[in-house]
Amino acid sequence: MTKYLPLLFAATVIFSCSQSSETIEEPNFSIAMDTVQVDSKGEILFLNYFLNISTLDSSQKHLYNFNAMNYTLEKVNMETLSLDSMIQLEREGPNGIGSFLNTIISLEDGGFLFSNSYTLTYLDAEGNRTRQITLGREPFIQDLLPAGKSINPQSNGISEDGKFMAGLYGNDGLENDPDGVVWFDLFTNSGKIFPTDAFDFITENNLSLEIDGKLQGGFSEALFFEPQEDKIIISSTSRNSLMIFDLALDSLRIINYNSQFTNNSSKPLEAVTVSDIEEFDKLREEQLRDVTFGPWELDQKTGYRWRFSKEMDRIVGEDSVIFKTVVTAIDQDFDLIGEALLPENFVFPFSFRIREGTPYVFLNQNDELAFIRLKPNF
Repeated sequence: MTKYLPLLFAATVIFSCSQSSETIEEPNFSIAMDTVQVDSKGEILFLNYFLNISTLDSSQKHLYNFNAMNYTLEKVNMETLSLDSMIQLEREGPNGIGSFLNTIISLEDGGFLFSNSYTLTYLDAEGNRTRQITLGREPFIQDLLPAGKSINPQSNGISEDGKFMAGLYGNDGLENDPDGVVWFDLFTNSGKIFPTDAFDFITENNLSLEIDGKLQGGFSEALFFEPQEDKIIISSTSRNSLMIFDLALDSLRIINYNSQFTNNSSKPLEAVTVSDIEEFDKLREEQLRDVTFGPWELDQKTGYRWRFSKEMDRIVGEDSVIFKTVVTAIDQDFDLIGEALLPENFVFPFSFRIREGTPYVFLNQNDELAFIRLKPNF
């Protein structure tokens, strides 16, 4: 069944250099939704990670899903919505890609980049390892970082061409404010470092579990990084905004968007450390009811970016929480195109990809790979 949803929006844009602001109003548009299922050709596809470790190639014709159980790439033809082939990879050895992977990027030359936030491994189109970068050992990285500092493994990102990386740096530990932002050109072995307190807000709502004096778990806000040759595009899970760090000018431009459906930021609290697991779980559940913003996903063909956000709408009965989910789109100039409140049964997506201007949201449909497609009508 196809559904159409009206979109309305307003945006407030703030430039850090002049602190000027303006409100932009745009006409409405609609969006259609449908669901399609992939023909797995009798294979059992790996759906455990919600397609979080997957990538589209530059043509947007093929999606590669990493199967962490048997180390294969499941190549899906997105035009025919069918499984194309299975590509066997190696965990160890001369062409090994390592363990605990969380990122895969399809490169222009037909190869791939794999990362676990500590090590980056490049494979060519034939599956041969051409390069491996261990962040904690590379001289060009360690020489740039101040002594005793490291890159935050939860708040960093790699460019879609595999050439650039950026992230927060500072002292290890959930409780420590970041010292600033670091950017690297991974092919020239060079980088830049920018001390700043602009991102100290990510520790405001830290929640830690400490038992017998030892940290056993915790949650902190995350930043999403999209590094480019001349700038870094940054967003957060707690603010309805997008930040653009100009590398040449060493300046930060902040664009704040105004949603009519959710709060524009999570409630500022104090960092909390508890020693009781039940109390920890209860506090975490309360945090999850607050507004959460996902990463902006770039459509390489249109230059538009899409993002999903969620917030508790109401509680039914004693403890059944109903969330509202919102989809938002911005254009090449980061101006807001629109936002839509999605149907109540639409679940905030763990993962989605964009093909031909259409967001494809992962759906496990009776243990078969399926997608909910959101088709905008501009």
